[in-house]
Amino acid sequence: MKKILFLASLAAVAMTSCTSESNEYVGGNTPKEITFAPVAQKATRAAVPSTTFTPTTMQVAAYDATTAPGSQFFASTTFSKGTTYWEAEPKKYWPLSPVYINFMAYSELTASATPTLTWGATANTATWALVMTDNSSEQKDLMYAWGKGEVTQNADQSLNYTQAGPVAMTFKHAQAWMCFNVKAGDAATGGKITLNYIKLNGAKYNGTYTLTFTNYNAKASQAIAGAWTALGDAANIDVPGWTTATIAYAGEGNGQAVGNGLMIVPDDNAETADWTSFTINYTLDDKTYNYTYAPATAANRNVDQQKKYIFNIVFNLHEIQINPVVDEWDDGTTTGVTI
Repeated sequence: MKKILFLASLAAVAMTSCTSESNEYVGGNTPKEITFAPVAQKATRAAVPSTTFTPTTMQVAAYDATTAPGSQFFASTTFSKGTTYWEAEPKKYWPLSPVYINFMAYSELTASATPTLTWGATANTATWALVMTDNSSEQKDLMYAWGKGEVTQNADQSLNYTQAGPVAMTFKHAQAWMCFNVKAGDAATGGKITLNYIKLNGAKYNGTYTLTFTNYNAKASQAIAGAWTALGDAANIDVPGWTTATIAYAGEGNGQAVGNGLMIVPDDNAETADWTSFTINYTLDDKTYNYTYAPATAANRNVDQQKKYIFNIVFNLHEIQINPVVDEWDDGTTTGVTI
């Protein structure tokens, strides 16, 4: 059986902000609602596969860094998908004064408690502890991002919103995505093998993901990164979204995608394995078999955040054939008979 491993980084999701109001205020300034909108929209399930932001909600916190040391602008707030944009209820607005605001956001967390956000845990550093409970069934694509926006005042007292064109917020994936494709090796094999399921063994699906926002209280050199700790026990989980089906021949293509793949939690340690093996359960000639693939080294079982791993599995059948020959007669005894 041929097994090919491809590695590719997932593109991040580009986010922007858009505003629209028509009321007139003193000085000709208009209050602008703080909203977020994706560049494009495509439907998906489980892992977000492209640069399209598809979750219906995100959690956003904001810090006013206009004048050091600054202060919290608003705590963790739910922004939900409206007609076009993601917006808070009640709405959040930019002040009608010069201001510089940093934003920190996450989306798609499987959790049972409200995450803890700490501004200034260390010098110029904010942390957000996202405790993800067992995500093996829900398979939410935990993502995070940061952005910034500024309001300045012009000589004529009018306001200039730098985010009007708009706040950039790029979401990154916190987990690794394991994907499987299957196909028959040739036309003669196509339709003869039935794939029942693929089970990924020894991977983990819960832990604490701590986001660290550097220079959250500054106007420059901001950065955000996340790290996993306190991972739970490993589990053996069937790849979801697959219904028992025969395996077709796909020519030079990669074949059929096995369900939605599985998002797993990497331990962020290149020296230890993040999964152990996967088991292919299939039926051939009304008999069911298991084939388990286990990479030889721990390095080949290590995965990273924000990366998609693809296993292209090719089924090749080897026909049982008989090549008959006849054995020579053995010598017995020769007996002379005289009559």
